[in-house]
Amino acid sequence: DMIDLPLTHFRPDEIGVPIERLRELGYTHDIYGRELTESSQVLELRHQDILVSEDCGEWLVRVAKFVDDLLVKVYRLEPFYRAEKPLDLVGHLLMGLAPHTSAGVLARLIGFSKAPVGYGHPFFHAAKRRNCFAGDTEITVSDGRRWISMPIRRFVVENFDVSKPGLDHMGTFYSDPMQPFYVRSIDTQGVTSLKKVTSVSVHRAPAHLIQFATRRGKVLTVTPDHAMLVWDTGYLRKIRALEVKIGDRVPAEEGGLVISDEVVARETVQALDDRVYCLTVAENHTLVANGIFCGQCDGDEDCVMLLLDGLINFSRAYLPETRGGTMDAPLVLTTRIDPAEVDKECLNVDVCDHYPLEVYEGCLAYAHPKDLDKYVDRVERRLGTPAQVEGFFFTHPTSDISAGPLESTYTKLGTMLEKLEAELDLAEKIRAVDTDDVAERVLNTHFIRDLQGNLNAFSKQKVRCTKCNAKYRRMPIAGKCTRCGGNVIPTVHEGSVKKYLEMSRDICKTYAVSEYTKQRVEVLCMQIESTFGEPPERQLGLADFM
Repeated sequence: DMIDLPLTHFRPDEIGVPIERLRELGYTHDIYGRELTESSQVLELRHQDILVSEDCGEWLVRVAKFVDDLLVKVYRLEPFYRAEKPLDLVGHLLMGLAPHTSAGVLARLIGFSKAPVGYGHPFFHAAKRRNCFAGDTEITVSDGRRWISMPIRRFVVENFDVSKPGLDHMGTFYSDPMQPFYVRSIDTQGVTSLKKVTSVSVHRAPAHLIQFATRRGKVLTVTPDHAMLVWDTGYLRKIRALEVKIGDRVPAEEGGLVISDEVVARETVQALDDRVYCLTVAENHTLVANGIFCGQCDGDEDCVMLLLDGLINFSRAYLPETRGGTMDAPLVLTTRIDPAEVDKECLNVDVCDHYPLEVYEGCLAYAHPKDLDKYVDRVERRLGTPAQVEGFFFTHPTSDISAGPLESTYTKLGTMLEKLEAELDLAEKIRAVDTDDVAERVLNTHFIRDLQGNLNAFSKQKVRCTKCNAKYRRMPIAGKCTRCGGNVIPTVHEGSVKKYLEMSRDICKTYAVSEYTKQRVEVLCMQIESTFGEPPERQLGLADFM
C-alpha cells in the first residue's frame, strides 16, 4: 500500500535506473527535445508509467519469484520474470488497485523512489479514484435515538469538524463527524446491518455525473468512478458507475427490506455544483442513497500488483463468500486511460512553463479566478489532441522528488503513549499553541470516542469459532461451535477497551482540561470497572524497591 502522489516529470538519477534502460523504454529525449545522454536531464512521465518505493520494489521481486515458481511447479511452464533485484522488473506491467474496488488500472514500472509513496501521473491516480454523490442525494442516518433523512450535502456540512479538518493532494476535505452516526449497510451476501459513519468528506466535482433510474422509480446521481453494487449470481459485487449497464440489477431498500431493482435508464448529466459529498462507513463501506445500496468514498492509499500475479492468481472460484469477498479483486482491468474520461480535477492541472503577467496583475486587483482562466494553459484546453498527454511543463523545478523527511515521526514512534508524549511535548515548545487545549482535543476527538465505542462494541459483540470462523450473536449453550465443535472466542477483548484509559486519566491530572471532560473520563472509568471489575493488585518484587 502506498500513498498516491502526482508526478509529471523526473530525472533518471532520481529513480535509480540507467539511461540505457530508459532509452529502451522510450525515453529518448528530454522535455526540451535534446537527446537523453545525462542522468540530470528532465524527462516527462508517460501517463501510464509509475514509480514505486524501494521497499515496494523488494516486495515485488519476492512476488515475482513466487509467480515463477508457480509457473514452473504447477503449470509446467517456463519462468516469466526471472527477477533477482528490483531493477530486473523495470519495464514490466503492473496493476494499480484502489481499496474496496474491483477495477484495476494498467501501468508500467519505470523506476523507484526513496520516498515510501506511489508516484504516478495525475491521470493514473484519477483512473483509480472512487468518488461521491451529488449534494441533493438523500441519505438516512441514525444518531442512536431516531432516524433522520436529509440531503448528503446538509449532513456533511453540519457534521464536518472544522476544528480538525484534513486535506489531501486532490483537494478533498475530510474530517471525523462531530458526533456518532450510523447508517444501514449491506455486505456481499445482501445482509444488512448498522455501521458507524467514521468520516465525512467534500470533493471537487467532475464536469459530468452519471444518473441512474430504476424500474421502481429510484434515481441516483454519482461521479463516474463511484463504487456501485450489482447483483451477480446471488452475491453483490462492486463496479464503477461507468460500468453499470441498463438491465443490471442493483440492491434497493423498500420498507426496511432489500429488494432487487433493475436499471432502466443511464445518462451523463452536467454537474450543477462544483462539489460532491460522501461518507466513510465502517467495515462494509456501503450505505443507502436515494433508496439504493451503493459504495462509499475511500482514501488516497492504493496498491500495485504484478500483472501476471493478478491474471494467474485470480478466479471467481477463489473469491470467498464471506463479507467483502469481491473487494480488492481485479474483476475489471482498464488497459487504456483516456484523459477525457477521468475526473475533472486532473483536467485542471496547469501545464504552462510560467504564469503570464496578466495573472499577477489580476491577483492584485482581486479578479475572479474564472476571469484569469484564459491566460493559463491547462489540460482541459488540450483534450482531443496529442497534447492532452504530452508536452506538459512546470513553473518551478525540484532538486529531488524524494527530498524531505522519508518517514513521519508518527510511524517511527512505536506506541500510542510515545506518540501522545511527542505531540504534547511539541505543543509545549510552540508559543502559539495552547497545550491544555491540545490535550483536551486529543481526549474529545480520539481517546473518549475510542473508549466509548469499544465499550459499546464489547457489550454487543459476537463470538467467533477459531476453526470454521462461524459467528454467533451469543455464546452457544454447549460452550463450543455448533457447526464443527471448535473453540469459540470473543471478537472484542478487554485490552482493546481499556487501552487508552490510563493515558486519559493521566492527561486529566497533568493538564488543565475542562471539568466536563474530566467527568466524562471518570464516568467511563466507572463504566469500565463495573464491566470488568477493578484491576487486580500487582504483587511487588524486591526489584520494585531498588
